[in-house]
Amino acid sequence: MDELKHRAGEKLEALHEAARTAADSGKSRVQDVINQTAEAIKKVRDAFHELWNNELIAEGRERVVEWSREAVKRIKEGAPPLSPIVLYEELLALFHDRVWRRSMLIFACGLVVGGATGLAVGLRAGARPPTGPHARALHTHSDQTVILVEDAVAPGAAAGEVLVRVQAFSICSLDRSTLRGRGYLLRSLLTRGHVTVGRGFAGVVLDVGHGVQDLEMGDEVWGCVSEWSGGAASELLTIRSTRVSKRPRGVSAERAAALPWGGSAALAALRRLAFHNHNVKGKRVAICGASSGEGCALVQILSGWGAHVTALAPHHTALTLRDLGAQEYVDDQDGSAEHSPSCWLALEQRALRSGPWDAVVACRGARAPNTMPQPTPILKATAPRGAMLDLRPAPLLTDRLPAPLSLVFVASFYTYRVLRWLVGAGSHTDWLEEPLRLRAGLETLTNMVENGELAPILDKVYLPQEFESALAHACSHHALGTTVLRFP
Repeated sequence: MDELKHRAGEKLEALHEAARTAADSGKSRVQDVINQTAEAIKKVRDAFHELWNNELIAEGRERVVEWSREAVKRIKEGAPPLSPIVLYEELLALFHDRVWRRSMLIFACGLVVGGATGLAVGLRAGARPPTGPHARALHTHSDQTVILVEDAVAPGAAAGEVLVRVQAFSICSLDRSTLRGRGYLLRSLLTRGHVTVGRGFAGVVLDVGHGVQDLEMGDEVWGCVSEWSGGAASELLTIRSTRVSKRPRGVSAERAAALPWGGSAALAALRRLAFHNHNVKGKRVAICGASSGEGCALVQILSGWGAHVTALAPHHTALTLRDLGAQEYVDDQDGSAEHSPSCWLALEQRALRSGPWDAVVACRGARAPNTMPQPTPILKATAPRGAMLDLRPAPLLTDRLPAPLSLVFVASFYTYRVLRWLVGAGSHTDWLEEPLRLRAGLETLTNMVENGELAPILDKVYLPQEFESALAHACSHHALGTTVLRFP
């Protein structure tokens, strides 16, 4: 026993000695780092003082002080401070000085060499392949082609973000406009990826970034991606947690992906019309393009609130729209042209027989001109201003800016983001989004689905490699509800 105690004591003493040695070593290393840092700071300070007291710099400072005094004097005398003649004479005096000419030549050469080196380093760093998990994604290109990439790279979840495994995503006619250049300037400022298609999505959370408290791994979520924020057509999608929420329980991924984009558009339309379940009962509302995703959502919500809904859509959707709650149906199949006025004419003819409406909403796919007729017999005389609402995407102002104004917009955009960051509002761009496409609107949709007020209307389900066929169907008059693509 004494021998065992002796050996244990020796081992404890050896451990104590090793710990003391490691502590002394760490302390010496920290002291070395502090000494090296102080020495480096001293060298930088000495170099700065030497440069500041250089003969050329001192001469330049004296000339700046002299010019400033001269400018102040001329201002007091009422003369312009920057006289072209005085400036010309000063420039001649400067360039007659050989030392000044040599300094300017050295400065110009250094500027060119340094700028070229910085540009080369930046291009080299930008050309490095991104690191992260690999997944399948639809990559879009400037020639409107869409290619399924099997090993696309998805970045990991940063602070305030979540990594979602997308099971299904929806497409609509807005994706076609995006492929044709809609939102290009904003998208180039906000994203660097190739994915630009896919609006609503449903999936499962794989990872959460720092600061995300209300979501955890394994949660089934859904969300929206605007056309200037990229797209959801990626099996692994990194997105801000404020743009997703838990999806309704018991709803499959395909059906869940059909609702976020159109449902949030429907909620935004009801907010703009100031309609809610306490003031809409008995009102007559006409919905043009009722077979679209937002049209189907509006028919369900308004009819559930007690409104008298008139649906304007192709004839093959009549039974479905009546099942969703539409009391009246108007066939718009006669107008085959995209800008045919038959939509408004059909409503005017119906208004002569059954009376005008309290509000008219033109959804995506409505066969009507982009400008609504004013004045019009479609609306009641007591209808408020703005009762004719157009939900079809209007051209973005940023897409029509000429080159000089585009540069001004880019500078203003970055300045505004920096100011928001300085005042503590963060560097995110949620302020660009429709508020109802963020978490608050998504949670409202979740509650409405779970309470039975709203149901996703799923049209057809395609695979990612069938994207062209899916987009052609979603943009045709045969579509009813929302077209969805799923990852197998």
